[in-house]
Amino acid sequence: ARTDKRPEFQRMLEYCQKNHKQISCVVVADLSRFARNVVDQGTSIMTLKQLGIDVVSIDEPITDDTAAGKLARNMLGSMNQFFSDSLSEKTKFRMAAGVKQGRWLWVAPVGYLNVDKNVLVDGQRAPLVRKAFELIGNGGYATTDAVLKIITSMGLDTRKGRPITRQTFHKMIQNPFYCGWIVSGETRVKGSHSPLISEELFQAVQSKLNGKSTPHKKLNEDFPLRGFIRCHECDRPLTAGWAKGRNERYARYWCWTKGCGAVARSKEILENHFFILLTMLKPTAYLLSKIPELAARSWEDRKSRIAADAKVLSNRLAEQNTLNQKAIVAKLNGTLSEDDFQVMKKSVSEEIAKIETDIKALDSERSGMEDLISQTQNQVIDFGESWRKASPHVKHEIQYALYPHGLTYSHEKSFFEPSNPSLFLEIKLAIASLGQLGVPDGI
Repeated sequence: ARTDKRPEFQRMLEYCQKNHKQISCVVVADLSRFARNVVDQGTSIMTLKQLGIDVVSIDEPITDDTAAGKLARNMLGSMNQFFSDSLSEKTKFRMAAGVKQGRWLWVAPVGYLNVDKNVLVDGQRAPLVRKAFELIGNGGYATTDAVLKIITSMGLDTRKGRPITRQTFHKMIQNPFYCGWIVSGETRVKGSHSPLISEELFQAVQSKLNGKSTPHKKLNEDFPLRGFIRCHECDRPLTAGWAKGRNERYARYWCWTKGCGAVARSKEILENHFFILLTMLKPTAYLLSKIPELAARSWEDRKSRIAADAKVLSNRLAEQNTLNQKAIVAKLNGTLSEDDFQVMKKSVSEEIAKIETDIKALDSERSGMEDLISQTQNQVIDFGESWRKASPHVKHEIQYALYPHGLTYSHEKSFFEPSNPSLFLEIKLAIASLGQLGVPDGI
């Protein structure tokens, strides 16, 4: 009863206005069931009073039209409003606390299910939701309506079995929940649920919706030092990319901070400087004896992550094959046109190729880290060559193992900046605290 805009309450007032000659009073259990807002309570009682109708509270007989009754009625109205406002504040506080913990407190979006206060992936609808994002972000469709049509023809619907409306679909593809984020008001936190898509794909879709060109994917494979090296002037991580020349493109790292730009180096020069730094590292016998132990411990954690990633990729591969079969069935049933079928088939094939590439990358990472551990066990590790020959994932392992906080760089002093901590100090601290090497990542 927080508002007088309740449908049934309005129906009651309308009925009283039409039949006021046959009605003498409106009976309520108590005034809190009539209204929990002092203004609404007073206005509604006055409206009924003008029609010759009294409001009678069974549990509060003292609220008549005497001076004492009006005082009691107003006091009870204030108390009811206080209770309602207080309850609302507590609810908002608890919901805000839940959101900050990464919990989704509402009805799960399409592609997810509410199960025992948790939000779990809907095995039936999630593959189609993911494919919708892929078709928009990576596919050849000009409009979201075309994507909605093909996904609907393949079986995407609401939990009640109804077709997804245009409005619902547009809200769906703009919801960051699908890439792992929960946004409520000004609060944006990483959710505890499993994301259906990557942040890169989500941003690609938003760029398409906003009429912008598709943003570049993370260039860590081409630029392993991107985000790891910081500008000595502003202390912001360097970005990287391919700059256009007159006849060809040039790979570069640079500081992207507005008004700074103190660092701008070619990929070849910056990575060669880092390689030289690594070749200068000569671990002591004590540190060398500890490296296999730390590397092996880190690798055990990495194996668990790789196994989990491999399982995810395997599931996605099976999912793509299932989508391909659904597309064939939809085409045979006549719900999917030949043109839509060809685009769908192409999208599935491209996604399968990407998944297979990621699986090969995991295998490469596994063998690369095993080789590195083997070197440390033989006490002949060469940081520079190990880094140069390593896969992108292992390069990151080596970088963050040696320099957990990254490095600053300047044109004048290269990596020999006062702000860079000592390598040996970092390793000794890591050993002393039994810290783990590497950085968390995954699919």
